[in-house]
Amino acid sequence: MSYVVLARKWRPQTFADLVGQQHVSRTLSGAFASDRVAHAFLFTGVRGVGKTTCARILAKALNCEKSASAEPCNQCPQCLEIGEGTDVDVQEIDGASYTGVDEVRRLQESLPYQPARDRFKIFIVDEVHMLSQNAWNAFLKTLEEPPPHVKFIFATTEVTKVPVTILSRCQRYDFKLIGVDDIAAHLQAVLKQEQVEADEAAVRIIAREAAGSMRDAMSLLDQVIAWVGGSDEHLTADGVARVLGVAARSVLHQLGKALVDGDAASCLAILSDLAKQGFGLQHVARDFLSHLRDLVAAKVSDEPERLLDLADSEREDVIALAKRCDADDLSRLYLGFSRAFDDIVRSAQPRGAFEMALVRLSRRPPLLHLDELLRRLADLERRLGGPAGGQPGPQGGARSSSGGPAPGGGRDQGRRASSRAEAPTERTDARVGSSAAEASQAPAPAAPPAPTTPAAATPAAPPAPTTPAAATPAAATPAAPPSPATPAVPPASSAPRQALDPADLDQWQALVAKVAAHKPRVASIFEHAAPLSVKAGRVVLGFEAGSFIAEQAAEAEARAQLQQAASDHFGVPTEIELDLGGGHPEIQTLAAKHSAEQAARLAAAREQVASHPLVKDAIEVLGAELRDVRLSRTPT
Repeated sequence: MSYVVLARKWRPQTFADLVGQQHVSRTLSGAFASDRVAHAFLFTGVRGVGKTTCARILAKALNCEKSASAEPCNQCPQCLEIGEGTDVDVQEIDGASYTGVDEVRRLQESLPYQPARDRFKIFIVDEVHMLSQNAWNAFLKTLEEPPPHVKFIFATTEVTKVPVTILSRCQRYDFKLIGVDDIAAHLQAVLKQEQVEADEAAVRIIAREAAGSMRDAMSLLDQVIAWVGGSDEHLTADGVARVLGVAARSVLHQLGKALVDGDAASCLAILSDLAKQGFGLQHVARDFLSHLRDLVAAKVSDEPERLLDLADSEREDVIALAKRCDADDLSRLYLGFSRAFDDIVRSAQPRGAFEMALVRLSRRPPLLHLDELLRRLADLERRLGGPAGGQPGPQGGARSSSGGPAPGGGRDQGRRASSRAEAPTERTDARVGSSAAEASQAPAPAAPPAPTTPAAATPAAPPAPTTPAAATPAAATPAAPPSPATPAVPPASSAPRQALDPADLDQWQALVAKVAAHKPRVASIFEHAAPLSVKAGRVVLGFEAGSFIAEQAAEAEARAQLQQAASDHFGVPTEIELDLGGGHPEIQTLAAKHSAEQAARLAAAREQVASHPLVKDAIEVLGAELRDVRLSRTPT
């Protein structure tokens, strides 16, 4: 007898045997229990996840002689023949070779005839997306109203190619990728039945390489069992990795450790060994990117065991390495290698691209917080002859004792110092932005520093021309116009504004809020009205003549909404009177009141951010610019 591969030998025979597709098996079982089995099904999903297997199980359940439930007996002639593919009333059709309209018409001609023996005549069409458009059109009427003894089961890996007119006539079931844990558990059960010993790490490698496909996993298992042969040797992680041409997890861990430690020489040595052993470096790069992801997940998660599809020993190694690393540094490594990964897989020289990516990431500069960066710059300025008292000057460069630029090599020294300071300060812009965001929420200092007088800030001698980065701060020259980065508070209207009587104002605000609870659009219209009188029984509103807002307020629906809200609010019938003859600039509208409050909040927030010490240092030392301050949606 010829050998039967594991994928066929251990093919599921019942819905309970399906791995990773519980949502499908439960739904179909419920359909049998309630006698609501449809006439057409569409199974979709990637290769090897159980679509055709599920179609056979469904056909057996429909035609089983001994069982009327969703679980076939697998003992009657119908079950046995359907499992072997020899039942005359259950036809399995390959859609790739059955594409024409003539084949569909011949199939339709056989539909009126009763099954030869079984309860139903069932047609299983695999790769159904390969049918031609004419074939689909010929199927439409038959698929919508087939004879009661006919069932259709379609399977496809590309459901997007199936016409929507067909999808609407079928019950669609999406088969998911099978998880690594489910595949590994099934492989362990098969190995136990086959009496083959295997390490957990070895089984995990096979499960990961299957990429969610159980059929692929069974094929790979067949391959590695053949490598062991008839010897007593059991499956190990290194042996399985060698057979499948993938790098073992231990090698990936060594490479990750060398990269984290910044040991470029060890990284190149490990990669050289892998290349000499004939491993595909594109494949190694993919696995190493997944390993870096595991390190990040192990670092940031409180329960890394739930996020790592690894054997116990491998998981412990990853967690131990992640604990001694910084989360930002690990995420930077992953981001950097993910960008290099595309170059590695597309390059004609993948080894060179892989090596240069490892060297570049191994020699990455350390991350510095903004506080540490400012401290270093202040120390550097003091060494280069900064102002007395050790405080950095507004330009961050060297100055003479008189306040002017340092003569001779001062600028050259500043440039050399700047180049030295830039080397270990990667992502300075991101850190500045983060600190500025933190400063926007920090409390303002107890008392702002007193402004510098012009006499104290102006140097004795006229300064030499400077670059824009070295310009004198605005605080030192009060007479200068304000910086463009600091928006002026909008001026008040030239027309005098007066508020209503506090009681009337409260009544008007409550009335508009009542409208806004049900009709926000109507409320936004009347927020622009000048409340001339707000009394029980009569509300008088003024609008600018000929304005668009006035036209909207005059609409019957808007007036009716406001009148109903006013009557409910005051408890008596209240009329709404509109004065459309003038804008009444002496009365402040709610919209103008809200705008003024918003502008005041924005100005206060901007002043608070600008006075924060970190922001002031960033502006003066690094030449940063405070461009925008945003308020939260809810006032704090």
